[in-house]
Amino acid sequence: MALSKEQEKRKIPSKNRGDEKRHDENERFEKLLDNLEDMTTNGRLKDMAYHFTNKKEVIKVNLLAGVARGVGLTLGTAIFLGLFFFILTQTVSLPLVGEYIAQLLEAIETQRN
Repeated sequence: MALSKEQEKRKIPSKNRGDEKRHDENERFEKLLDNLEDMTTNGRLKDMAYHFTNKKEVIKVNLLAGVARGVGLTLGTAIFLGLFFFILTQTVSLPLVGEYIAQLLEAIETQRN
């Protein structure tokens, strides 16, 4: 990736102005970055083309993603509700919350009968 003219003007000069080795290493590094960028871009395009042309693969990936989301949502909700009820049972001894929960439990018992 070559620097623009504006970037060349703003570039801080090296402490070792005549250091050709550092300059060569920087150029090699920039070429390597360009190659990596090309490989990832081309790989992504191939992957996208494969997924959009193979309908079975699209269905398989979407089904797996849906199942993973469903399981994650279920587990997350179970953990959240478990923690919520645990904290709620610890606060039953508080005067206001305890009375409210007692009234709620009495209402539930009367509905059962």
